[in-house]
Amino acid sequence: MKNTIRTVFTRQKWLPIAIANVAFATLLALVSPAFLSLSNFQSMLVQSGVTAIMAVGMTFIIITAGIDISMGAILFFTSALFAQLMLDTQSYLLAFTAAMCCATLLGAINGLLVIRFRMSPLITTLATYSIYRGMAIHMTGAQNIPVPREMGFLGNGRVMGLPVPIILLFVIVVLGVYVLNHTRLGVYARAMGSSARSARESNLPSNSVTVLVYGMGGFVTGVAALILLARVGGLQSGIGIGIEFTVIAAVILGGTKLTGGSGTVIGSVFGAFFLVLIDNGLNLLNASPYIYDIVRGVVLLAAVVVDRVSARRQEQVLSALRASRLDEASSSRCTRGRDGEQALLGQR
Repeated sequence: MKNTIRTVFTRQKWLPIAIANVAFATLLALVSPAFLSLSNFQSMLVQSGVTAIMAVGMTFIIITAGIDISMGAILFFTSALFAQLMLDTQSYLLAFTAAMCCATLLGAINGLLVIRFRMSPLITTLATYSIYRGMAIHMTGAQNIPVPREMGFLGNGRVMGLPVPIILLFVIVVLGVYVLNHTRLGVYARAMGSSARSARESNLPSNSVTVLVYGMGGFVTGVAALILLARVGGLQSGIGIGIEFTVIAAVILGGTKLTGGSGTVIGSVFGAFFLVLIDNGLNLLNASPYIYDIVRGVVLLAAVVVDRVSARRQEQVLSALRASRLDEASSSRCTRGRDGEQALLGQR
């Protein structure tokens, strides 16, 4: 029975965070009956939508053993570009197309820099974080820019009674799950994260995969940027600050290994919702808003510790398995050697 449960948890890496969501939601429901209202659940889903959409892209990046610290800056730049173009041209189509293309391009540039200069993804994207954010501030002059009222449909509109952000989240999650589990890109990404050297020796298109996953990260960040811009009602200088760490926390909480090679899109979405549950719980408890970041930091640290402990256990299991196979092989050789000697003596 224990082995069966362990196998299920190993294969379905999103189960632990899903159970944590249910357990924490049950606790909040006992503390405050208002938590169970449909409007509260829809509000939490919408709040988690931006983080969850970005987490889909970050999942692919981390699976390849990479990381993108510049996602918050890409979000800010995309928002700034869209708002500025709407202000200058009044063309929604032009602003939307340019914003999405630039978001994808900025993500792909991160991937190109990583493969071209063989630099650490952490250092590379930390540098581009400053570059992209500086470009956005220079473009807008650090001014707040309102967006047209019809833009609010992306953040607050409904289709058949469902909030638009939830619909967009569902579409991106379905596409993410399909690409990760049913395409060569998903297979190559996991292979690269498991062993970059083996991937190169197997002639996998590592460079193309790296650019693609970072480009995907930029694209979904662009979608999240437009949703957030619509919800806020205009460009603000504080948009996107620190959101990349929330996204990374959601991905790690969802069961994606920080060292790469293994991950799940569904788990990342559950991780994003869990972080919103924490904020919602603190709000219900009338906790000070100044401790929200402290709690998120503690959750992220706990997720990293759990990830490292799990990785060490897997390494120990693999080492023990290799050792047992070596022992079996050596004992088999000894047995064959003794049998050969006895047969030779029998012939004599």
